[in-house]
Amino acid sequence: MRVYNSFIASLALSFTMITVIMAAYRVETLDAYFAVYTIVLLGLTALYMFFSPRARRALNQIGMGAFGGFMVVVALKVVEILSRK
Repeated sequence: MRVYNSFIASLALSFTMITVIMAAYRVETLDAYFAVYTIVLLGLTALYMFFSPRARRALNQIGMGAFGGFMVVVALKVVEILSRK
């Protein structure tokens, strides 16, 4: 199996397992799923850093986009918490 295929398979299996586990615990907020998916994506990307430079750049861009989305979710949660007081 090529490295790219291994990365995609690992990511798919990880996301599937996370979805099943979180659904079993009845997590209903989309931001919780997004946060966990982002953490797993960044972790797997760090494990698969031996890609070619071109693939590494593409993975870094995807990781930065996911991290940016994660930061938006965090900012919205902070605003929500602060607006309750």
